[in-house]
Amino acid sequence: MAQENIDDWFSIAKHYAQAEKELGIQHWVHISIKYTDNVGNIHLLYAYDLPREVYERRSWVPEWRQARYKCQFPRENISCYYFYYDKRLGNDSILTSDLRKLTAAKAQVTRIQNMIDEYVNHERESNMFFDEASDQDLKEARRKLDIKKSNVEAAEMRMKEKINQIKGRKI
Repeated sequence: MAQENIDDWFSIAKHYAQAEKELGIQHWVHISIKYTDNVGNIHLLYAYDLPREVYERRSWVPEWRQARYKCQFPRENISCYYFYYDKRLGNDSILTSDLRKLTAAKAQVTRIQNMIDEYVNHERESNMFFDEASDQDLKEARRKLDIKKSNVEAAEMRMKEKINQIKGRKI
């Protein structure tokens, strides 16, 4: 198997971040601390929402709060639960998979477009006989780019339909 280059992973992460920025995704974390008593009932001790950046910088806060409750209720099984979500769309788990598909599709479009631009610039600089209209590799890449763009449009339509369904349920 060919070993993957770490730069490829950074490139993919960069494209995902750019796609999420275009979509206006707001990353948040819902943190809840609960315990289960001897009967099996679940009791909520504390719950709050934080932006994901704050949680990542201050990850000790939920651990500290959980330790506090462990001292307060030493015989109980206290657990901390984390739920990552997009604040703009809310805690609705129905949209999570569609949002991931849309983000991935947008990242693929951005990545392929950047590769095409890089290829064209390189060929223009190094190959004086380069013709964009007759280059088979470029035609194939643009055909794949068109397919990826149609995937983005389809994913956006699915998201719009799901959002309309959710809005219709809440009314």
